[in-house]
Amino acid sequence: MSSRAFPVDGIGIRSLPEHPLALEYPDAELAGALRRFVQGRLAHHADGDDVVQETYLRLFAYQATARVNDMKALCFAIARNLLLDHHRAARRSAHVELDEAIACPQPTADRVLAFRRAVVIMADALERMPPLRREIFLRKRLDGLRTDTIARSLDMSMAAVEKHVVRGFQDLRSALAKRGFTMEAGA
Repeated sequence: MSSRAFPVDGIGIRSLPEHPLALEYPDAELAGALRRFVQGRLAHHADGDDVVQETYLRLFAYQATARVNDMKALCFAIARNLLLDHHRAARRSAHVELDEAIACPQPTADRVLAFRRAVVIMADALERMPPLRREIFLRKRLDGLRTDTIARSLDMSMAAVEKHVVRGFQDLRSALAKRGFTMEAGA
């Protein structure tokens, strides 16, 4: 059994002794054509070198188990499949920089959480309000009734109704301020 030397990109590499499944190495012409094929389909030449190297690894692994009749066709088929895998992976991991002008109009999660905490604080403050103040405040702010309508239904003056509404707001602001929230900041 003899061994043969084959140049691969200018480097002499010896194959295993001749054997039915002896490794056959691509010649310099095929190696150059494969490199041009791969690099012409990729944006980064460093990625092309990786694809060519992986092509050789898969070629040699295949040759270890079966005889290759057309090395050129097999090399290009392996490279084409590796390029498809590379492009799929690049699409999956592509990062897109978003312009601030197209930011989502929805509030951020921390802002939603802050609003929910503020609602709990205000609901607690409403529960602690005197019943008449709470009733007047809810009719005015929640139901949207006019001051004169509330005053007539409760047999009160309009000034007394307005005073209860103002004090209701003060109670809510005070409860929020105790927990670090302000109405001006929007919770």
